[in-house]
Amino acid sequence: MASPSVARRTSRTPVESDDVVMMRAAELASWAQKNAQAVIIFTVVLVAALGGFLYYQVYKSQRAERASTAFLNLQASFGSDTAAVTRQLDTFASNYDGTSEAAEARILAAQLWLAKGNANKAVETVRPAADGGTPVREQARMVLASALASAGKRTEAVDAYLQLAKGTKLAYVKQDALAQAASIREQANDWKGAAELYAQAIETTEEGTADRAILQLHLSEAQAHAGLPVSAPK
Repeated sequence: MASPSVARRTSRTPVESDDVVMMRAAELASWAQKNAQAVIIFTVVLVAALGGFLYYQVYKSQRAERASTAFLNLQASFGSDTAAVTRQLDTFASNYDGTSEAAEARILAAQLWLAKGNANKAVETVRPAADGGTPVREQARMVLASALASAGKRTEAVDAYLQLAKGTKLAYVKQDALAQAASIREQANDWKGAAELYAQAIETTEEGTADRAILQLHLSEAQAHAGLPVSAPK
């Protein structure tokens, strides 16, 4: 004979799955009724946030299109007066700040300042593009490092080149940045530091290429000046 406890368990009628669903729906409806104000506020906030996000995406896309068209028109209107061109580029960069075209304008303006011998102004002009997140950021960082070197700020220039070399995924950009940084160290008679960077730059090249042979010559020269063993070409 089964025990009373077993009998009780076997005689219990299980709750049907449809009944469970109905119970949960009733509980949810009761909760929503009690918290109607909170639900309404949450819904309004969610809709507003989604609408704001969509609006920003549309605005950003339209602004990028306007910047692209305006930059083409600007380039077509360039004259021979470099001072006027520089002002036009600065104005454009301010009007379309944050776009790829604005960054390109800053790069061009910085190169014009460098050509005129004003390295400090070039640094000031291109830095926002170098610190930005546009596709031409690496190009801007290269111009920034060059401008820093021209301004006599060797330590900052080397740091800028090394930061670029560390962050880039492009072998040729890394090679150029390391070679430029090594050259600056040479100018400061830091031959050991230059040799270190030339060795890193060689690792970005392929065997048998002209770039590798030139960097190997620079490495050997730096090692000789530093009193280090001259490594054999690989």
